[in-house]
Amino acid sequence: MKTEIWESDPFTPKKGRLLATLSTEYRFQKGDELYFDDTPERLKVRIIDVRMHVKPDGAVAREILALTV
Repeated sequence: MKTEIWESDPFTPKKGRLLATLSTEYRFQKGDELYFDDTPERLKVRIIDVRMHVKPDGAVAREILALTV
């Protein structure tokens, strides 16, 4: 499933910058912590919201909002 991980504002659940786009079946949940090792410094984020989108053709995509920790 196409998954986009977005940095979120800490006070409002709005998308900020796109951190990653993945194709995975992993079931992300609120509170999960992710580490991005491909940045100059290791980036750690905590998931605060998972949004599922079902398109008219039946395709499913997911947006994840995360806070930098």
